Amino acid sequence: MKKLSTNEIRRMWLDFFKAHDHYFLEPVSLVPVDDPSLLWINSGVATLKPYFDGRKNPPSPRLTNSQKSIRTNDIENVGVTARHQTMFEMLGNFSIGDYFKKEAIEMAWELLTDQKWFGIDRNLLYITVFEDDKDAYDIWTKEIGIAADHIFKGTRETNFWDVGQGPCGPNTEIFFDRGEKWDPQKIGPKLLKDDIENDRYIEIWNIVFSQFNNDGKNNYSELPRKNIDTGAGLERIASIFQDAPTNFETDLFFPTIKKTEELCQNKFKYSIENYSQPNAEQTKINTAFKVIADHVRAVTFAISDGVYPGNKDRGYIIRRLIRRSSVYGRKLDIQGAFLYKLVDAVIQAMSEFYPYIVDKANMVKEIIEIEENRFLKTLSKGYEHLENIISKEKKVTAKNALLLFESFGFPIELTSEIAFENNVKVDVDGFVKLLEETKELARSSRKDDKAWNKQSAILTKLQVPSEFVGYETEKCETKVNFMFIDDLEAKKVTNQVVFVTLAQTPFYAEKGGQAADTGVLIDSTGNHHPVIDVQQGPNKQHIHKVQVNGTLSCGDQVVAQIDEEKRYYTMKNHSGTHILQSGIREVLGESALQCGSFNNEDELRIDITFNRMPTHEEIHQIHDSVEKHIQQAIPREIIYCSLDEAINKHNALALFAEKYDAEVRVVKFGTYSCELCGGTHVANTKDIEDLLVTDVESKGSGIYRFHAVTSHKEVEAYLSTQFNKQHHEIKSIVEKYDSFKELKPNIVIADKISKIQNLPLTKDNLALIKVLVNELKNDFKLYQKEVDDQLIEQKIANFKTIKPVSFGDIQEIDLNTGELEMKEIKALIDFYQNQYDSLIVRIANPSAKLYAVGVSPNIAEQHKAIDIFKNTKEFSVKGGGNNTFAQGKIV
Repeated sequence: MKKLSTNEIRRMWLDFFKAHDHYFLEPVSLVPVDDPSLLWINSGVATLKPYFDGRKNPPSPRLTNSQKSIRTNDIENVGVTARHQTMFEMLGNFSIGDYFKKEAIEMAWELLTDQKWFGIDRNLLYITVFEDDKDAYDIWTKEIGIAADHIFKGTRETNFWDVGQGPCGPNTEIFFDRGEKWDPQKIGPKLLKDDIENDRYIEIWNIVFSQFNNDGKNNYSELPRKNIDTGAGLERIASIFQDAPTNFETDLFFPTIKKTEELCQNKFKYSIENYSQPNAEQTKINTAFKVIADHVRAVTFAISDGVYPGNKDRGYIIRRLIRRSSVYGRKLDIQGAFLYKLVDAVIQAMSEFYPYIVDKANMVKEIIEIEENRFLKTLSKGYEHLENIISKEKKVTAKNALLLFESFGFPIELTSEIAFENNVKVDVDGFVKLLEETKELARSSRKDDKAWNKQSAILTKLQVPSEFVGYETEKCETKVNFMFIDDLEAKKVTNQVVFVTLAQTPFYAEKGGQAADTGVLIDSTGNHHPVIDVQQGPNKQHIHKVQVNGTLSCGDQVVAQIDEEKRYYTMKNHSGTHILQSGIREVLGESALQCGSFNNEDELRIDITFNRMPTHEEIHQIHDSVEKHIQQAIPREIIYCSLDEAINKHNALALFAEKYDAEVRVVKFGTYSCELCGGTHVANTKDIEDLLVTDVESKGSGIYRFHAVTSHKEVEAYLSTQFNKQHHEIKSIVEKYDSFKELKPNIVIADKISKIQNLPLTKDNLALIKVLVNELKNDFKLYQKEVDDQLIEQKIANFKTIKPVSFGDIQEIDLNTGELEMKEIKALIDFYQNQYDSLIVRIANPSAKLYAVGVSPNIAEQHKAIDIFKNTKEFSVKGGGNNTFAQGKIV
C-alpha cells in the first residue's frame, strides 16, 4: 500500500475531482459568515448551504474542497479516543443538481482503488448502505462488483442523514479494514453488520444522497433537484496511509507531540506501542500529549481566523482549549507558559495548504502566551483548592464547582476531569443551575448596590405584573404595585431609597447595551420622587430604584415620567450603535463581529473582535459609510417575528450568547442595518444627525472598542473640546515663539501656528489639527535648539577671548562668573577644548552653585576631568563625569 503524506493525500483528492470537472472551493474561515445557526464551520458542506437550498447559484454544479472544521460538543473525549479531534479537515466533493448516486459511487471507487490515485486494495474496503436504498445497493454490487460479504444494509439510525427539516436522504459509507490485529475478539465483518464500535474497520468516506425534503413533520417528498454531499476525514485517511494506530501518530500531529516531549525535557515520552500493549499510566501520559497536540492546532487556526480568548461563545471555547492544554502540560511537568512554543510545529505541518497562517504566527503566539500566563496566575491556587476539596469532602458540590469556575477560571469540564481521575463525583447539574442563576442575575442587574444582586427570594418569586409602555410614550399614569428594601417587602416608605415596580412604566430598564432611563414619579400630592436607576428583574419586571421625597405607599397612583432629553440622546446613540456596526462590517468585513456595546445619553461604544487594530484610513471609510446612510434618511422599521424568520428572512444580526423569546423584536434601517434589539431608537437615520468616532482602543485578545458620539450638539461639543485641547497644547509654543521671533523669525512655524489657530471646527479637520500640532511640536524642538544655541552663543561670546595660562606643557583656564548656567558653561568648555590641545579648564558659578571641569582629549588619560573635579580645593563639590568633562553642584 502507498505511503502518502497528508499534503499528498489532500492534493491527490483535489486533483482527482478537478480532473472530473469539479470546481475547487478555497477553504474559508472557521467563523461562519451570515449563518447564526452555527458557532463554527463544522463540516465541509457547512459553507455550501446557500447552494444546496437554492439561495445562491454555485460557481459550478460540481464542487470540491478541503475544509477545516471545528466541533466542540465533546471536547472531553479529545485525547481519550483514537479519532476525536477538535479541529479536523473534511475532504469533499459535491453535486448541485448534476450527477447522482451512480457517478458519485463510481468516482469514489476510482479514486480509492485506481493505482493512478490512492491504489487501495479493493478487498480491504467494505460498504454500508441504507436498507431501503435498492439503487445504491445495486450500483455497488452490480456496477462496481462488491461481493455480498463486503456490503451491509444499515438502518435509519446508521445510514440516513436527516436534520429534521430540509434536504435529507440515505447515505453510503466506505470502511477500510486494518486487519485482525485490530480485532482482538476476531469478530470480523460482524462489527460492521451490527454497528459495533471498533478499531478494525475505519470509516473513510461518506456519501449522502440528498434526494428528499423533510417538511419538519417527517413527511418526505422527492427533491426536484437532487444533490450529492461527500465527506472524507483527512486525518482518518492519513492514519490509513501512514499505518498509524490513531490519527495522532500521523504527520499532522506527531511533530507537535515530539516538540512537546522536548518541552518536558524528555521526562515523559509518547508511546506508540501503548496502543497495542496498554499501560494505565502510559495511557494518561499519551492522553496529555494528544490533548495538547490537538488543542494547539485548533487554537492556532481559530485565532488566525479572528477568534480570540474570551468569556463567551467562540472566545470561551478557545480559552477553554488553552486552559485544558495548560492543565495537561502540568501533568507532563512542563512549567510555565508553553503552548505558544508549539505554534511553529502546527504551521510547519499545515502551511502548505494554509499559507496564510505563516503571516499570523507571531500574533497567534502572542495571544496564546498572554492567555496562558493569565490562566497560570490562578491555576496553581485553583488546583490546590480543588485537591483540598477532593481530599476533605470526597466530592465536588455545585457551589464549590462554581467557586472554582468564577475565582480560579476552572471550566466545569476541567473540574470534572480532575475529579474523575480521583474517583470523585461532581454535581454538574447543580453547577449548571447555579451558573444560569448567576448569569440571569448578571443580565438583570449591575454589579453595584442593586438589591437583586443578592439572589433575593423576593425577586425570584415576584409575579406582580408590570407592562413596559416606553416604546409608545414617555409619560403615563400608573400605580405602585410593589415595593421592597433589601429582602423585605415595604408597604410605605418615607425619605429613603426603595425599589419599586409599577403596573405600567415608560422607564427602559438597562439591557441590550442601553442605559436605563431616569426621571421622576409624581404622586397625587405633587411630590417628585426621582427614579435614579431601572433594572430588569429575573421575571422581567422593570424595577425602579427610587429616592422617596416624603412618603410613598404601595397602591399609590403616580405619574411616571422619564427624563425626555436623556432618552432623546440615548436613542440617537443606540441607533448610532447599529449604524456604526454596519459601517464597521462594511469596511472591515463580516468577520468583524460585535462582542459588546453600551450607549447612554452622552456617548456610545461598541466592541468588535478583529485580528488587528483598524487603520486610520479604515476608520475614515467607516465614517464615510455611516454619514452617507444618515444623510439618506432611512426610516426605522420595527418587526415582531420568530427568531427563525428574523435571521432567515430579514438577515438580522443576533448574538450567539443571547437567549431569545418565541417572538423577537427586529430593528431595521433599510438594507443597511438589521438587528435583534429591544432598545429604543430614532424614527429615521436623519434623526441621528451626525456621528463621530472619537477613539478606537485595544481591549486585549483581539477586541477593539470604538467610542463615538452622535447629534450635532454632541459632535460640535466634542470637536470644540478637542480643538481647544489642541490649541492649549501649543499655547506655550506660541508664547515662546512670540518672545523669540524678533531674534530668529521662522516662516514655517509662524504659518503652522496661524493655520492651527484658524482651522475651521469640522470633523474632517479633527485629524488634521492633531497632525499639524504634532508637526509643530517637532518643528519647534529643532527651532528651540537653534534659538538656544544662538542665545548661548551670545552669552559666552565675551568669554571666548580669555587666554589660558601655561604651566609647562599644560595650559589652564580658571574662571569664576555669576553669569553662566550649566548649559552655557558646557558650551564654553566645548569651545575651549576645540581651540587648545592640552587644556584644563575650570569654570565656577558660586552664586548658582555650579562647577565644571573640562580637559582636552589629548591629555585626558594623564589628567582626568573627573579626578580634577573631585579633588578641587577651592570648593566642596558633588557630581560626576568622565575623563574629558565633569560637572556638579557646589555644596
